[in-house]
Amino acid sequence: MLRITVIAVATCILSWPSVQAIMYPKDYAPELEYGQSNVQFDFIVVGAGSAGATVAARISEVAEWNVLLLEAGGDPPDGSEVPLQWASMVRTKADWNYLTEQDDKLFKGLVDGRSYLPRGCMVGGSSSMNVMIYLRGTKFDFERWVQAGCDGWDYPTVLKYFKKSENFVDNLRFNTTIHSRGGPLTVTPYVSPDPAIKVFSAGAKELGMNPVTDFNQIDPVLGYGMADSTTRDGLRCSTLKAFLLPASERPNLYVAKNTRATKIVFDENRKATGVEILLPGGTKKVINCNLEVIVSAGVIASPQLLMLSGVGPAAHLREMGIDLVADLQVGANLQDHVAFLGLVFSERNNRSEEEILANSTNIINEHMALIKEGKSTMGLTGLISFINTKKQQTYPDVEIMKIRFPYKALDKSPNGKNRLTNMFGLSDEVAALYNALNKLSDTLMVVPISNNIISTGYVQLRSTDPLEHPKIVANFLKNQEEIETLMRGIEFVVDLSKTEAVMNAGLVLENLKFPNCDGYEWATRDYWLCSIEQVATSLYHVAGTNKMGPVDDPHTVIDPKMKVKNVQSLRVIDGSGMPYLVAYNPNAAIVMMAERGADFIKKAYGKNT
Repeated sequence: MLRITVIAVATCILSWPSVQAIMYPKDYAPELEYGQSNVQFDFIVVGAGSAGATVAARISEVAEWNVLLLEAGGDPPDGSEVPLQWASMVRTKADWNYLTEQDDKLFKGLVDGRSYLPRGCMVGGSSSMNVMIYLRGTKFDFERWVQAGCDGWDYPTVLKYFKKSENFVDNLRFNTTIHSRGGPLTVTPYVSPDPAIKVFSAGAKELGMNPVTDFNQIDPVLGYGMADSTTRDGLRCSTLKAFLLPASERPNLYVAKNTRATKIVFDENRKATGVEILLPGGTKKVINCNLEVIVSAGVIASPQLLMLSGVGPAAHLREMGIDLVADLQVGANLQDHVAFLGLVFSERNNRSEEEILANSTNIINEHMALIKEGKSTMGLTGLISFINTKKQQTYPDVEIMKIRFPYKALDKSPNGKNRLTNMFGLSDEVAALYNALNKLSDTLMVVPISNNIISTGYVQLRSTDPLEHPKIVANFLKNQEEIETLMRGIEFVVDLSKTEAVMNAGLVLENLKFPNCDGYEWATRDYWLCSIEQVATSLYHVAGTNKMGPVDDPHTVIDPKMKVKNVQSLRVIDGSGMPYLVAYNPNAAIVMMAERGADFIKKAYGKNT
């Protein structure tokens, strides 16, 4: 029925605007072709992303198990390896291009009043297109999981699985209590020659913040410092590179690219027996498995697939005309970190245009030189800060991210759109405000990101067509305390702009005159509240739509061993299982969940972990 083909190594040429191209070798995962074969699969894993690639590689370590990994997308595009080129993949065929529904109170400065949610549609999933920042979450995050009924997800336990994946390469900071070597996922510190790093660090110090050398401590850490990253020799280390490629010679691991899972097949006992798939040529086919179906399609696609298969809220499935298999709150509990894009600095030093251009180009060239030397960089974005806006030395409720856009670069994008429209979905009218500033100097965005999540959204089917995107209702900032947290994050950046270090560097926080905020004086509370309505949006950290927890909790979808309730032989292993989104960027936690899930599977069948 099926046979496997391994694609040979290829060489790709990468480029970045105004920078000399560099070259690197790129391997591919094994690819499945549909022909005549007698392969009997034991497991089918749906989705080859951050979680699915990890799960498939780990369970295929059991030589007697045949594992089929299904991926709706294809290979990552040429630019995916270079960290600074991550944005070249958004709104391409390598991106699911999800959009939320409109909101009465938010997204007024975004295209069509919708928040953009990019997700990787390729081997490696979002680990092949994210910013690669490696942050695990804190002990407090996982204590909340345990309090929510996720027995066995305490921090000492999850730490073992973080360490299982990790190959921490920085000898100066290596600490065996929290880090490990020899795992498949390379973790490397970001470095950068960007002069604004020293400026913003000095400003943060003026505000009483402490430098942090490692954000992945056991206890919550507040302060500023350079992040660690999932990179290797200056290039991206996705789960494709970390997990799938080393497993590519295994005869029991099969990968089907450009193959869409459209339905999970159940027998009369509600046991998952296989998956209906749509082949690249448009043919539908059912592939069976002997042991389990594992859904790792991501926070949006996993609930969509479950609901199309009859696993979801009974009333909603009845409305869609789908036969009910299990009545579960699939699609609920959608969470995300909300970012505010309205804080922009220009470099208002008195310089000629020639000097501005030369300085901007020099910064770009210095960064690309680092990559050629095998060093990992995301430029200014490598500098992150975590604060508690209530001045409490406890949990970080706001992350501060920084992005530099080169001089006169915002109006240039591969698909012809404004760069900020492409990346964040800003409307043309709003993007024009940033463009005008970008014609003065480089543009530095300082972005407060709220970790204080009280309101949750949901995912529902829009139709029974598996190729149509589901309905995504974000419900961001519906609680006043969420708004106040973001407001305090804005106030922190305003205070930062007034520090001697920032002012002496000529960095000026600019007055963005949003079209809907003309009636408010800039930098007043009313102005910031209006601005939040314009440009507060997702930071692409969605989680939680197949909530993990106790079997007897009516709000949970999977139990603490990641089995879907009220059915047999079906698990969900990805970020949709998070009961609470961790405070930090979630990709590392998703890989950890996959490592843990793979061990659950092995233990269930008496195999060594």
